[in-house]
Amino acid sequence: MSAADGGTPEQGSGSAPGGGPRQDGAEDRRARGLGGVLRQEEFSVRDAVGGPRGIAESVAPTLLFVVLFVVTRSVAVAAVVAVAVVVVALVARLVQRQSPQTVLGGLIGVALGAVLALRSGDGTDFYAPGIAINVVTLVLLVVSVLARRPLIGLVVGALDPRVEDWAQDPDARRVYTRATWLFAGLYAAKLAVQVPLLLAGQVAAMGVAKLAMGLPLFAVVAYLVWLMHRSLLARRAARAQDGPAHRAG
Repeated sequence: MSAADGGTPEQGSGSAPGGGPRQDGAEDRRARGLGGVLRQEEFSVRDAVGGPRGIAESVAPTLLFVVLFVVTRSVAVAAVVAVAVVVVALVARLVQRQSPQTVLGGLIGVALGAVLALRSGDGTDFYAPGIAINVVTLVLLVVSVLARRPLIGLVVGALDPRVEDWAQDPDARRVYTRATWLFAGLYAAKLAVQVPLLLAGQVAAMGVAKLAMGLPLFAVVAYLVWLMHRSLLARRAARAQDGPAHRAG
């Protein structure tokens, strides 16, 4: 599941491809998503949102559903095409021997939404799984902060060995707590906008809101977290240098 579809922050909008022996160039070897960009010296919006392919795989199902629903007024046509495009993306990943993890997650969400929409005949049901995932993610983020184990700290600590001891560093704990609250705010904002549209039966508006509040807002929050992470690393490096200097003095 991607950021656009309501995925968790550590996933972002794409995961690092791989898993098979074949790699199609440097573009496919770049780490993607929040975990990938936090290890980079320069922030890359493209990597944060999964690259061109990740963007297409995240945006296409919702975009096609909205366009086809508006044009045909048929939930069945829109839902079937949305599922079909994710299946095509999944098959393409498998044929190219790339990791299908992100697309597979998207397929589950889109397929479930399509089934719900087809059964009820209500196009807004297509978005129900994404709303549910946003609720669960928001709860996890808030609970992790209240439990003093902020989710972003757990994710970054597992991915970046430079901060694997973050839980013992008060500075790092504060940074990743604020980062977790940032993502909680993102998911709360999504729900505040999208739930009323869902309840009002605004199929097209719901789709537009989902797209607008997906990758673009995720990229902004990812950039802010990247800045916080880089500042923390700089402070830790400065403290490490000051320690030997003080002992030498």
